[in-house]
Amino acid sequence: MDDEVIKFENIEISLQKYELKLRGKPVDIPPKELELLYFLANNFNRVFTRDQLLDKVWGFDYLGDSRTVDVHVRRLREKIEPDAAVPTYILTKWGVGYYFKEN
Repeated sequence: MDDEVIKFENIEISLQKYELKLRGKPVDIPPKELELLYFLANNFNRVFTRDQLLDKVWGFDYLGDSRTVDVHVRRLREKIEPDAAVPTYILTKWGVGYYFKEN
């Protein structure tokens, strides 16, 4: 597992420690949400479809609904965005998927 810590402005993500810090303070976050955030942030400015995210984060053998990605993205936005209704980090490319924008 990669021990790299990803930092963007007020966000710090460590997959090795399974830790998210926002403005230096730890944020409670389920493992799969952290893995999704880490993946998107580690591939910033690159758009991924729901299916690609399911494959990369959940694994190719995941049999659930692809809308689970939408739910996880919504929860992530509630945790990290100043205003979840107007996201600045995790953005939607309409008709395609999601990406993490480097501000």
